Amino acid sequence: MDAKESLIKIIKALLEIGQPVTRQILTDYLMGKESREIAELGLDDNETYGIGDAHDEDYWTIVIDKAFESGYLKAKSAKSDNLTVSKEGKKFAKKPTAFMIDEEEEATDENLSGLNDLEDLMADLPNADPNSPEQKASAKTKQQIKLIHAIDRKIALDDFAESESISFDEVLEELEKLIRQGLNVDITYFTNEVLGEECVEELVDYISSQKKFSMEKALEEYGDVYKEEEIRLAYIVYLIQQSNNNK
Repeated sequence: MDAKESLIKIIKALLEIGQPVTRQILTDYLMGKESREIAELGLDDNETYGIGDAHDEDYWTIVIDKAFESGYLKAKSAKSDNLTVSKEGKKFAKKPTAFMIDEEEEATDENLSGLNDLEDLMADLPNADPNSPEQKASAKTKQQIKLIHAIDRKIALDDFAESESISFDEVLEELEKLIRQGLNVDITYFTNEVLGEECVEELVDYISSQKKFSMEKALEEYGDVYKEEEIRLAYIVYLIQQSNNNK
């Protein structure tokens, strides 16, 4: 379907907001949904607040992701996934063209190919239909899909946690589960920035040398140098390497 008018609404909304915002804030804003963030930013008096209330959150998630992938929206920076309008987006607003989306497209990518057609990812869903995960997916599953997209776009994991209003530990837990299920990702863009490549290698080498990984032992060994979350990040890198080596 042609979502040209929806994209125009997104661009108009962001231009009136006047600052980069998270996907969740943008979605709530379009739907006219009250939230603490929108109130704090004083956005609920804007003319475009609620401009997209004819559609639900799933619809706007698809359109916003498509707009980002198409270059009409851009992230504030490599470390932040807050969205703003790109130059291409402003050009589109002045001279709109067709903007085709599939309302029922699966919000997944090639990284999900190792998850047995989403059966593992959707194990918590009774009678789940792998052909329409966006329609029947639980909130947890949708969050996992968002996490995968964030990693694809090299968004900092702590920024993703903040944008989703969840703890960083929860992000690491979900990421570890997905990797154990067969997800193929690369998070070195993040670990190298927060830890440094040499430190990551040091921790991965230590973990590799252990018959069985123990966070308690790792903290005894490195607790005065690294935080627990940093060791967990290195452990996830180790799991990814092991998964790739076994393929």
